[in-house]
Amino acid sequence: MSTKMKILMLASVASMIDQFNLPNIRLLLEMGYEVHVACNFREGNTCDADRIRKLQKTLCRMQVRWHQWDCPRSVRAVRKCRQAYKQLWKLTDRYHYAWMHCHSPVGGVLARLVAHQRGIRVIYTAHGFHFYRGAPLHNWLLYYPVEKALARWTDVLITVNREDGRLAERRLRAGRVYRIPGVGIAASSGGGGRQSFRAAYKIPADAFVLLSVGELSRRKNHQAVIGAAALLPSVSGREVYYVVCGQGAWKDRLFQMAKKYGIADRVRLVGFLEDVAWAYQSADLFVFPSLQEGLSVALIEAMAAGLPCVVSDIRGNRELVGTKGGRRFPAAGRNSKTLLTKDLKELLEDEALRESCGRYNQKKAKAYDIQVVEKQMRQIYQEAFQKTTGRHSREVTK
Repeated sequence: MSTKMKILMLASVASMIDQFNLPNIRLLLEMGYEVHVACNFREGNTCDADRIRKLQKTLCRMQVRWHQWDCPRSVRAVRKCRQAYKQLWKLTDRYHYAWMHCHSPVGGVLARLVAHQRGIRVIYTAHGFHFYRGAPLHNWLLYYPVEKALARWTDVLITVNREDGRLAERRLRAGRVYRIPGVGIAASSGGGGRQSFRAAYKIPADAFVLLSVGELSRRKNHQAVIGAAALLPSVSGREVYYVVCGQGAWKDRLFQMAKKYGIADRVRLVGFLEDVAWAYQSADLFVFPSLQEGLSVALIEAMAAGLPCVVSDIRGNRELVGTKGGRRFPAAGRNSKTLLTKDLKELLEDEALRESCGRYNQKKAKAYDIQVVEKQMRQIYQEAFQKTTGRHSREVTK
């Protein structure tokens, strides 16, 4: 039987482990801990089944024990939440975890409820609170009181953007509060060539390509770009195509919207793309129209690839993109589509501006490199596991 301290990494879905937490798991293993993972490998993931199988094999090679946890993504799934709570209760009875590191809103709530009753210490990474400046009132009424209450049972609270960090420091009573620059991005080594990408997806070689990367859902707001693209059949004599990498429940709805606007022939919903670097290298402009984000990995990856960016003016995006790196437009409102169209047209018409924005973004993205984040996470884990006492808030030193 292992005498190593056991750490349980939890998230609602396996794709969150795959996309955000493998570096944390490797770091914990390197530090000498036994790591388990609990998440939903079967439902709700933003990557395909092949990727999930690869993740399971990767965890096995790393000697990480993984557990199917039927955690839903929505708090409205009351029965599933109850079942997930019972599963986690049994799991924590079978294995004596010293710490849990939990992610995602629903998974974070269930994990902290169980941890409090079991006497397990907790790290919670908030990848973007549902309550934020400009959030709907019902978000504040529902999510804020829950997070405020659970913060008292949270030994370490990690935020990934400035707005959430300030809010956590001022209003939440977690044991310790840290802010890190996202989850970190690794240097891109993929890509198969600009022209081969266009040939693969039947896009003319001389066309402009707008690219978005993200789940096909209402929150990601790809419908806004489809509406804007309908107003931009061509710019400077070149056709404008819109490519979206991602999967999700809104696929059919987005395709029908493209048909309604008469631009289905210029929209490509390519699904989950494992080699997303190929798409970044093949685009002219990255568009990130999301209605709500913490600090987007996809946006930082696009910046690192040297792409100019047009983004919704929301928390997280404001931190990453200003006028030197692209343009911001209102995420919602009567003039949103008009202003988005204007920003797209301005950048597509000006090659020198696109190049300048791309160079600026590439330089700025270095602050979000995985090595920077790993250094800070090592410091957080070391301070937490030393069982230091006393509440304080601070940004991790670089």
